[in-house]
Amino acid sequence: MSIDAEKKICSACGREMELAVKSYPLGSAFQLKRLHADIYRCPACRRVELFEAESDMVTCPICGVTHPAQERCVSCALDTAFGGWEARKKHLPEETPNTERKD
Repeated sequence: MSIDAEKKICSACGREMELAVKSYPLGSAFQLKRLHADIYRCPACRRVELFEAESDMVTCPICGVTHPAQERCVSCALDTAFGGWEARKKHLPEETPNTERKD
């Protein structure tokens, strides 16, 4: 990918925008599949624009939820806060493989 393809141009004044926040989660922490946006700010006119986060997303190997690489898995963090793996196992079907996990 060329450098020009990565540039974000302000729709108000036409200048190049700067990345202000990378992969900001939008929506409630209780949503399993939240949208993540890169927030760009124009240094000239101070306009803010959101773009879909670039591919720094990973999939949690435990629960399968997609989240930014720099964050902990929200689903697993909430799981731990509200009862841990033992509480989750009560809601899984019996035939689900890989339920042997130690917290």
